[in-house]
Amino acid sequence: MDVSVSTQDALHVPLMKNRNFILLFLSAFLSSPGYYVYLIGAEWLMLSLSENRFYFGMLFLAASIPRLLLLSFGGVVADRVNKRLILFISDLSRAVLILILILILITDSVTAWHLITLAALFGISDAFSYPVINSLTPMVLEKNQLQRGNSLIQMTAQISPIAGPALGGTLIAVLGFTGVFTVAMCMLFIASIIVLFIRLKKEDTEERTIQTPWADLKEGLVYAKKNQLIVSIVSVSFFLNFFFTGPFTIGIPIIVKDIFHGSAVSLATVQMSMGIGALMGAIFLAVVSFKKPGIAVIRGLIGLGIIYTFIGTSTILGMTAALVFVMAFAMQIVNIPIMTMLQQTTEKRMLGRIMSLLMTVSSGLVPVSYAVTSLLIAVGVQIQVIIIVSGLVITGIALNTIRNKRLKEFVVEA
Repeated sequence: MDVSVSTQDALHVPLMKNRNFILLFLSAFLSSPGYYVYLIGAEWLMLSLSENRFYFGMLFLAASIPRLLLLSFGGVVADRVNKRLILFISDLSRAVLILILILILITDSVTAWHLITLAALFGISDAFSYPVINSLTPMVLEKNQLQRGNSLIQMTAQISPIAGPALGGTLIAVLGFTGVFTVAMCMLFIASIIVLFIRLKKEDTEERTIQTPWADLKEGLVYAKKNQLIVSIVSVSFFLNFFFTGPFTIGIPIIVKDIFHGSAVSLATVQMSMGIGALMGAIFLAVVSFKKPGIAVIRGLIGLGIIYTFIGTSTILGMTAALVFVMAFAMQIVNIPIMTMLQQTTEKRMLGRIMSLLMTVSSGLVPVSYAVTSLLIAVGVQIQVIIIVSGLVITGIALNTIRNKRLKEFVVEA
């Protein structure tokens, strides 16, 4: 059960003096980079184990399918169970999974299918942790603190592609795969311990009707259907993720290794540039507030599509890293205001379900994106062509949002 803290009154203290928020921030500061340290190790290990790039695509597909299937259930659980406990189990389970991989490496018996299986188990963990982190932030902050709070949490997430790949690439070169996975395991384990110290004000359960998980899920769907902002955002992101996630996530490592003939450090450089760009965007939004964030979202989407198209035409590692930097900045101009708008307009009792529903619907085509990208590569389509076409489609989707009145007319609460 959540522990009641009558003396703290977390919702009425300055952001950086809020004990719960600081603990959440510190946990994310270790958890997110720890995951990226693991991820770059897993990616490079997969590329080293097999020349068949279909297996590399399967690494992402295996994680996305269970994540997609269980996200809605994860949202129901997030509204029913102690959110602190869910985050603890999520980080701890990831640490245990990495420990299993280390043991397999020590016995020199690791295969591509080991990595794919672990990716699927990571996806299950994600399905429960994703709704919690986004529904927990508005529970410890006031509405007018949400953009800054979301920006700070996003900073931890964006430091991850900087510190994670930098540390991971270095550890692969110096200590090998066992070393990189050991560090990732320790970071996730410490993050799980920090979560245990978060103390939430006991939620008022007297007025809540006890019902089945299925009834909870239906209630969330009805609530979302009546929220025109959610409908508007999901309708755009549903197709947007299809053309971005698969080609970019699978394409960048392949381009670095097969086109630029780079090393793990080269891949880390591109991923770090994305992290730095996203970090700069988060810092920008922690300082600057948009009175009409919907307009900023539309402009960010257009910029994202144009820059993504140019990434597919780049033939130089440095240029690709620079374009990825700018693209990541634009992504923050889209993501953080959208999250803030939804948190401000959603009842707290529904936050877990709405956040999971948003992620479920908006990422519904992501597994298909991974599969289609992998199959196109398998039949000989160049990854640069896939990215260019995807970028042009994203630009078209973004231009179409100019007519979206629901986004343009939204005003942030003071």
